[in-house]
Amino acid sequence: MDIRPFRIDVPQPRLDYLRGRLADARWPDEPQAPPWALGTLPVVLRDLVAYWLRDYDWRRAEADLNRWPQFVAEVDGQAIHFLHVCGSGANPKPVLLIHGWPGGFNEFLPVIERLTRPERFGGDAEDGVTLVIPSLPGYGFSGKPSAPVSPRTIARWFDRLMIEGLGYADYLAQGGDWGSMVAFWLGSEGKGCAAVHTNFIAGWGALGGASLSSLLQKSMAQFQRFAASHGGYQSIQSTRPLTLAYGLQDSPLGTAAWILEKFHAWSDLKDGDLWLVYTREQLVTHLMIYLVTDTIGTSTWIYTTPSQDGEPAGPLIKPVAVAHFPRELVMLSRPDYEACFPIRRWTDHPVGGHFAAMEQPVLFAEDVLAFVRQLRGAQ
Repeated sequence: MDIRPFRIDVPQPRLDYLRGRLADARWPDEPQAPPWALGTLPVVLRDLVAYWLRDYDWRRAEADLNRWPQFVAEVDGQAIHFLHVCGSGANPKPVLLIHGWPGGFNEFLPVIERLTRPERFGGDAEDGVTLVIPSLPGYGFSGKPSAPVSPRTIARWFDRLMIEGLGYADYLAQGGDWGSMVAFWLGSEGKGCAAVHTNFIAGWGALGGASLSSLLQKSMAQFQRFAASHGGYQSIQSTRPLTLAYGLQDSPLGTAAWILEKFHAWSDLKDGDLWLVYTREQLVTHLMIYLVTDTIGTSTWIYTTPSQDGEPAGPLIKPVAVAHFPRELVMLSRPDYEACFPIRRWTDHPVGGHFAAMEQPVLFAEDVLAFVRQLRGAQ
C-alpha cells in the first residue's frame, strides 16, 4: 500500500478568492421570527464573518494543523488522508477516530494530546494510545470518490489501512455520526477491529437480526421527532445532494450558514451561545477545510448510500462502549441497546452534544482511555 507524507499548503490565490467571495456576499432578507426558528441567525453569522474577514489567519491555522503528522494512503484507488500520532508508553493501543457530517478530522484536535500523552494532564503515560484520524472519502484532504461510497465500503478501506498500511491488527474503532456506522461495520466485519467505542448509536445495518426490533422502532420514532423540526437537511442530502451542491459549493456564505446551523442545533449550548462552547477560530477553520478543498458537495453523498450496505453476515459480538452525551440527536437508554449490542461500558455524561470531542474534550478523552484500560484488563 502506498503511503506518503502530507502537508497542508493551500495556494494563496484560492485563499484570496474565498476572501473576496465572502466580502462580496449577498445576504438574504431576515424575516421576523424567533431566533434560529427559520434557520441560521443572521446576527450570529454576521459576527462570525466579521471575525473571519478581520482577524482570522488561515496560515496560522494551517501551521497548527501541520503540527500533527499527516499522510495520504492509496486504498483500492481511493486517496485517504489521515493523521497518525503515536502514543506514550511501551505498548500504546491503536485507536481509529472517525468523524461524520458535517465534521472532519479537525474535530479531534482538542483530544489528541489527552489521548496520546495523558501524563501531561495528570494521567499515566502507559495509558497513552496511538491515534489514526482519517478524513472520510470526499471530505477535507481525502480524495473525492467518483460516486457515493457507503459506510460498509469505507469500513473495508479503513480496515485495510490499519492492517496492511500501518500494521495494526488489533485496534479500537471510535466513531460518531456517520463515523459510528463505519465503526459498527468495522466491529462486525473488520479483520483488525477488536472493539467499538461510540458517542452515537445508529448503523442499523450492523444490527443484523435485530433490524425489526423494538430498538429500531423506538429509535426511528425518536429521530422522526427530531426530523420534524431539524430534518430538512437530511431529506435533501439523501435525495438530491447534487442540486444542493450547486449553491453550497459556489458560496462560502452559504456553506457557512448550512454548517453553522448544525453546530448550533446539535450542541449542548448554555443560553444558546455558540461562543461559550467553541471559539470562532475553531469554527472558521472547520469551514475553511470544506472550502479550500471544495468538498461540501461530495461530503453529502454518503447520505444516499445506507441502502447499499445490506445485512452483515452475523451480529456484532465484539465489545462496545457508549459515551452517552445528553444533547445527542438520537440516543435511547442502555437497556434498549443491550439486547442488540454487547455493551461493556456505558457512561451517561452530564453535558455535551453531537460534536463530543470538540465540545467536551476532557470527558471524551477520559471515556476512550477508560475503555482501553477495561479492554486491557480483560486480556
